Amino acid sequence: MTRYVIGGNWKLQILRVEEAISIATTIAEALEKLDLGTTEVFIAPSYTALYAVGQAIKGTKLKLAGQNMYFRDKGAFTGEISPDSLKDAGCEYVLIGHSERRRIFGETNAQINQKVKKALEKGLKPVLCIGETAQERMDGHMETVNREQLAESLADVEPEQLSNLVIAYEPVWAIDNQFLNPNIEIKTATPEQAGEVHTLIREWLVSTFGEVAGSQIPIQYGGSMKASNCGDLLALPEINGGLIGGASLSSETFLPIIEAALEQMKK
Repeated sequence: MTRYVIGGNWKLQILRVEEAISIATTIAEALEKLDLGTTEVFIAPSYTALYAVGQAIKGTKLKLAGQNMYFRDKGAFTGEISPDSLKDAGCEYVLIGHSERRRIFGETNAQINQKVKKALEKGLKPVLCIGETAQERMDGHMETVNREQLAESLADVEPEQLSNLVIAYEPVWAIDNQFLNPNIEIKTATPEQAGEVHTLIREWLVSTFGEVAGSQIPIQYGGSMKASNCGDLLALPEINGGLIGGASLSSETFLPIIEAALEQMKK
């Protein structure tokens, strides 16, 4: 059975290190009381809080993630962070190709591919984010866009490297970000919409990397998942967890999603 992965992406929302530590430790303490089985849970604080949060949750069930990384080990790359720096801070996971990185900062599939390969080389677990915009969906390009992002972002990755890979499908039109979606009403994907794309992703992974490798990669849903809708989404066998934004900023809103995932794992 494909394992579940639940991730909290804090983006540029929790700005004070003390607050980040407080939220992280509250989540970590709650997880100690739960039987996670094979489910893994991570949070991705801002860079300035990474090390402090990593120290605070060290030895607990809660994992640490970076929100991004560069594909070079070191050098004159102002403003970037290396995979070794993430590992030194305690990270096991790293988000790569988030829609905000693609749309706001202009990251290309070729750059994302370099990051995925470097993360795997360094022993990090890359969470590759893919997804179409509202316009691309309306124009009938949903399948083409997602397949293209998968193919180009995972070019030259070998099947034996995939045990650490996670895919996150995040329909851009479902992300509550005024810079990505200034003129549309934000709606979470329906279970039918999400299930269709997750099935497409799984079929692509299996056809590209083989049944064994392709069927074991967790595919998260990311796009305004919250306690009120996570049950219907996580009930789909095609969905193996969630990449959570706003609902991960508080233990009160994040923990119900984790608990819902654990309930699905028991079924």
